[in-house]
Amino acid sequence: MLDLSVVIVNSNTCELLRDCLRSIIGSTTGIEYEVIVVDNNSADGSAKMVETEFPWVKLIRNSENLGFSRGNNQGFEVSSGKFILMLNSDTIVLGDAVNSSVRFMEEHLEAGAVGCRTVDGEGELQVTYERFPTILSEVFRTTSLSRLFPHSVGVDRGGYLEVDWVQGSFLMLRRAALSEIGMLDEMYSPAYCEETDLCYRLKEAGWQVHYVPEATIVHLGGQTTKSMYEWHFLQVHRSKFLFFKKHRGRLYAHTYRLLRSVMCLIRIGILLSKVVLHVGQSEYLRKRLKLQWQLFCFLSNPRLTLPAVL
Repeated sequence: MLDLSVVIVNSNTCELLRDCLRSIIGSTTGIEYEVIVVDNNSADGSAKMVETEFPWVKLIRNSENLGFSRGNNQGFEVSSGKFILMLNSDTIVLGDAVNSSVRFMEEHLEAGAVGCRTVDGEGELQVTYERFPTILSEVFRTTSLSRLFPHSVGVDRGGYLEVDWVQGSFLMLRRAALSEIGMLDEMYSPAYCEETDLCYRLKEAGWQVHYVPEATIVHLGGQTTKSMYEWHFLQVHRSKFLFFKKHRGRLYAHTYRLLRSVMCLIRIGILLSKVVLHVGQSEYLRKRLKLQWQLFCFLSNPRLTLPAVL
C-alpha cells in the first residue's frame, strides 16, 4: 500500500492545476504517493495538460461536472494510499506540508483527519477550521456579533489543536477511518458542507480531527465559483440547511431557514434605506440588495430548490 493518495477535483483551472501539481512534486519527498486528478468536463484543456505534462498522474475524465463530493468520491474509489489527501486545484503546497501532515497522522493513531495552516495569495492567514455550525453560530457569522465573540469562529493560536472540522481545500484522511464511516455525502453536491459532514461523522465514530499549523499551503480560493458567485451563495445556505436537517433534525433545520429569512428582511430594509439616502457606493449597495433579495426568495421556499442559473 502507498503512503498517500492525493485527490484533486478540477474544473476549468488549468494554469492553477499545473502550479498545484508542480508544488506537490517539489515539496513531497521520502514517501510513496500517487496523484489522482478528477476533471469535471473542463473546457480549458486541463485534462490534456495533465496527460501531456504529468503522464504519471491518474486522470479521470468526466463527461459532465459532477461537483466536488462526487468527484472526490471517484478519486477515493481508485486510490490506494494509507492516507488520502483532498486538495483543491487552486492551492500551492509549501515546504513539507504534505510530509508533516503524514508524520502527524503516523504519530497520532486517534486522528481520522487533519487540516493545515492556509494563507491567501497575499500571505494573509485564512480561517480553515471551525466548530460545527449551529443556529447561534450562524447568527454570529452574519452579524457584527462575531466581532464581539471572536472565539465563535476558528482562530489560529499557533499550536496544534483538536477541532470540530477543517476545510476541504487541504484535508488529509486516514483510509481506515474513511472505510468505517463512508465517503463524502453526495447529498451536498455540487459543493459546500461535505467536509463538515465528513468530520462530524468521524467525531461521532470516535475519531479526532486536528489542525496542524506547521503544514502550510497557499489557497487562492473561489477560482471555480467566481463566475457564478450568486448561485454558489445560495448553494452555501442550501448545504447548511441540509447539514442541520441531517444531524439536528427537520425542526431545527426549518427554524434556521426561517430565522435566516427574517435576518434577510432586516438587511434588505437597512440596504434600502442606504440606497434611498445615497449612503456609500450606490451600485455596490444595489448588488448587495439584489443578493439579499435572492437569498430571501430562496429561503422562503421550504424545498430550497436551486435555480438552473442566475
